[in-house]
Amino acid sequence: MELKSRIDSFSRLGGFLREFQDEGKRREDPLFSGLEEAIIRAGLLNPWFTRESVLAALRSWALSLTREELESWLKPYSSLLATIETENNVAVIMAGNLPLVGFHDFLCVLLSGNRFTGRLSSDDTELLPALASILVHFDPEWEERITFTKERISGFDAVIATGNNNSAHYFDYYFSKVPHIIRKNRNGIAILTGEEDNLELSGLADDIFLYYGLGCRNVSKIYFPAGYDMGPLFSAFHRYVSFSTHHKWMNNHDYYRSIFLLNQIPSLDNGFMILTENKAIASPPAVLYYEYYEDMDTILEQLSFQKEEIQVAVCKKNIPFPSCRPGQAQKPGLADYADGMDTLQFLLGLSK
Repeated sequence: MELKSRIDSFSRLGGFLREFQDEGKRREDPLFSGLEEAIIRAGLLNPWFTRESVLAALRSWALSLTREELESWLKPYSSLLATIETENNVAVIMAGNLPLVGFHDFLCVLLSGNRFTGRLSSDDTELLPALASILVHFDPEWEERITFTKERISGFDAVIATGNNNSAHYFDYYFSKVPHIIRKNRNGIAILTGEEDNLELSGLADDIFLYYGLGCRNVSKIYFPAGYDMGPLFSAFHRYVSFSTHHKWMNNHDYYRSIFLLNQIPSLDNGFMILTENKAIASPPAVLYYEYYEDMDTILEQLSFQKEEIQVAVCKKNIPFPSCRPGQAQKPGLADYADGMDTLQFLLGLSK
């Protein structure tokens, strides 16, 4: 399958997703109804996958899957793409914390000319197969290149596995004899300067709350300058007051509120989100950790020892971390690889 055909298929998928977002342009088409049914099934299976969250994930991919974006992303790899000699069967073990969290690996494997065998998380079994079926509709050649399974994967040439820190130890051992990428727990952080305007604070709220804060790029910890006024930030959080009606979110909120009260841990509570001072980076859903700092250079030096825990740092200043401006944490580009590991470079190296 030629590279041009592979790019054509994914750009057509992007066009389909853009049309899907505009309900006024939808047609009576089995492709549209099939994806709609997959969204419903995904939400029934996993209450974190609300319709709004799934549409946000689809919207993000709709913006990325344009011919211009794909060709720009692939351009630095053009010499490697032109010299692919063998196709490898790549096993991808996916997480299920966000809707379509494994799509980037799916995209990388197929555009690199390899075959994809995906082991879906039990929390996300509907969405990626639905998009794969649309891809096959656009070009039937994909059918023999895409496999999903719930069973133990065998007969693979390389592995990409995403899990938590505990499962990573198992993956490292089990897949030690084949080329692999193993990803562990990471989180987003925010370093505020106190100079953020209301628009930036609104963007930071998206970085925290989008996908219920369950992604590795969601901000789970904020560093405030000493004396910071949290009033405007709490006002920005109010956009997500609807979370107070989500039962799993509020179960977390009520549980941790009780824990903090029983243990006399100081906290701030707006009715659906709890802020508490804590030196850890990873916070549970409905809880946001924070810490004060006196000097930016000092906090950056401290964080340099925790860089393996950080996926992205949200800050309006340029800092020596993978970083973005407020509101951009959940808008990664195609070249923003998880854990800083160049997935496409890894896959293209398999054919050497």
